[in-house]
Amino acid sequence: MATKRAFVLPILTKEFLFMRTIFVLITLLVSFNSFARATDTSDSASCAVTGVAETNTGLSSILEIGTKLSDDKIKEVTLKLCSDVMVARREAHDIPKWESTMRSLLGYSGSKTDFPKYFNHFLNTYKNQIICPKYQVTTNIYPPQHLFKRILASGMNETYEEYFFNFENGDVDFNAYQIVDGKKETIIDWVDKWVASGRGDKDELLDVAYSLSDEFCAKRGSEL
Repeated sequence: MATKRAFVLPILTKEFLFMRTIFVLITLLVSFNSFARATDTSDSASCAVTGVAETNTGLSSILEIGTKLSDDKIKEVTLKLCSDVMVARREAHDIPKWESTMRSLLGYSGSKTDFPKYFNHFLNTYKNQIICPKYQVTTNIYPPQHLFKRILASGMNETYEEYFFNFENGDVDFNAYQIVDGKKETIIDWVDKWVASGRGDKDELLDVAYSLSDEFCAKRGSEL
């Protein structure tokens, strides 16, 4: 009996050591994966506007936008998007009802979750054509200006915080520009002028401009 026990114990010891080694390796692997996820910076915006993975529905809708729109159609959509900003301001909404506009005017048929990717693709594709027309509310006169500028000019600063600065929505190219006085003017240039004129909330506007420059690599017109 003693001989049998002496024979079995070494075998059990080897099995135990082997299983313990496997357990340690698995633990290390799980810990490494957890650390990798915790330190992953893939959700951060980058300078280059890159494509994003789409569901089938979202992808098909984006492909529809990929078919070049006419200038008249772009103006029609832009007019409504700019109007949505003013309505949101009046009704105290942080994010204008752009999804409804894109569904009605461009036939977006994707999900609510996929909409930001679709909308941002539209903004990037036609970035220099999305110019809001002149608009007057009582004594306030808004000159023709890019949608990005109209949002801030109307005091809708929260739209940047709640929509554009949400990295899950995908990147937006904020280097769209207008030709003003013969020069390229971007949203960064506009903020400089707006603040210098004493209009708007200086601190909030500068915070928005800093985030656009730091997180989205927005530039001044002279740098483009």
